[in-house]
Amino acid sequence: MKLVLLLIAFSLTFALNIEEINRQAYERIEYMQNIEEFPDKLKPELISLWIRQDRFPDGKLYINSRELTSKDMEEFLREANLENIEGKVYFGITLRRTNMRMYPSEAIVHKGNPRIDYNQYTLLEPFTPLAVLHSSRNKIWLYVHAPFMRGWVKKEDVKLVDREELLRLRRMPFLVVVKGRKTIGGVEFGLGSRVPYLEKRGNRYLVVLPDGRQVWTSDEGLHEGYMPFEESKAKEILESLLGEAYEWGGSWDCSYLVQSLFAVFGVKLPRNSDQQAKIGRVVANSFKSYEEFKSTLSKLPPFRTLVFLKGHVMVYGGLHDGDIVLYHAVHRLKRDDGSLWWINAVYKNLVEKDYIRNIYKGVVSLNLLD
Repeated sequence: MKLVLLLIAFSLTFALNIEEINRQAYERIEYMQNIEEFPDKLKPELISLWIRQDRFPDGKLYINSRELTSKDMEEFLREANLENIEGKVYFGITLRRTNMRMYPSEAIVHKGNPRIDYNQYTLLEPFTPLAVLHSSRNKIWLYVHAPFMRGWVKKEDVKLVDREELLRLRRMPFLVVVKGRKTIGGVEFGLGSRVPYLEKRGNRYLVVLPDGRQVWTSDEGLHEGYMPFEESKAKEILESLLGEAYEWGGSWDCSYLVQSLFAVFGVKLPRNSDQQAKIGRVVANSFKSYEEFKSTLSKLPPFRTLVFLKGHVMVYGGLHDGDIVLYHAVHRLKRDDGSLWWINAVYKNLVEKDYIRNIYKGVVSLNLLD
């Protein structure tokens, strides 16, 4: 009986309180917004500020294959059409997977590696609700606020709807994608995406697509509503993603992996790792030794403990034969001998086996989602 009570107490101590986590995200992160509750009008000055406030990193930058110049920046801002902001808010949904950009341009801005495009904010999944705030000078781009980010998206990838239609779509029963990708009626949905449906027959669902089409699909790779959180389910999903190519600001970078994983369970996390580090209970900010790092992790529940480095986030996956397991989408790592290890994939590291014990030195926050 004592053992049973201890197990119950342990599970309650580390229960995943989704409502509390979501509350923290909306209260602590400016970019987190319930789009359905967005006002009908904003001050043009505020929209202009939002467009102008984000900046490329310092240092020498390139645009495609040449050096970025002040004239390039002037052209970005000219295309942003700042002098013609009206302030009226429209609503919409994404018709397909689409990229959100810092500036209204497909130009790649980088520091020598075009795979790291600083003009790329994030990938938006189909049915992402949007507050549409402004249009570019050439009418090709829309400046929008998504539930966790704001930036520029292609107008052709957005379907305008009124607030009532947006609310209707969000109130429909829905399926959640629980695999890396699921294609329905030619539309690709990523992990954690919501797909509304009208009818269920056995293991098949009549789903609604963003363009209004109705298509029958099997339940393979889908879950009816949000999946109840279980460590085993989180592990199963992460294991299924191993080897997926790393993509900065796309399907699989570190924070997208974490965000989409927990979206399966109804957890609404912000988009980048710095913002995600503000969510949950901070257990520690640094460690004096690898042994202290390992000892601390061993006392925490796997698959809801997040390990943050500067600009990077990893999911703690427990201990395997006494070795720390970390899941992440990673570009590269530095081994204990100082050599660089180019991974460029969703990967599972065994810290000691992979000779990355010194990773503890870079930890800036250890957070528990509870």
